[in-house]
Amino acid sequence: MSSIPVTVIGNVVDSPVRRRAGNGEVTKFRLASTERRVDAATGQWVDGDTFYVDVDAWNTLGGNVSAGVVKGDPVVVIGRISTSEYEVDGAKRSRTVIKASLVGHDLSRGSATFKRTPRNPEVAAPGPADPSNPLDDGATLDDGAPLDDRAAAEAGDLVDAPF
Repeated sequence: MSSIPVTVIGNVVDSPVRRRAGNGEVTKFRLASTERRVDAATGQWVDGDTFYVDVDAWNTLGGNVSAGVVKGDPVVVIGRISTSEYEVDGAKRSRTVIKASLVGHDLSRGSATFKRTPRNPEVAAPGPADPSNPLDDGATLDDGAPLDDRAAAEAGDLVDAPF
């Protein structure tokens, strides 16, 4: 089975489902991507064909997908597309699937709030939240520093960097 790198932009067709599989956990969902083009005769946008594909997101990525993506969300999926073959009642079948390496919301169609997942829960365990700061949920960086750097910026400890 060979696989090809691919990026697909579309909408989540069904609610992501997380389950234990093999050596880990996988979150599965179906993605629909519809071609949009300008009709030369009318100058209007028209929908073309819709491409449907199954997406598998494994382990940590899958956990984040199941926690943050719902049916109908516009997303960008990057991964490797392949065909998986299997048998049902003696009949050979196949399915096209993307093994995702990245899944993100399409921010050209809405906004999102990002919540960092700690890499090492022992080091980055949430501390007490600052009730006067609506953005402070108590989360910290891996080194224990708070995610909210406004206090450091006000103290002059941060240097502006171009992005």
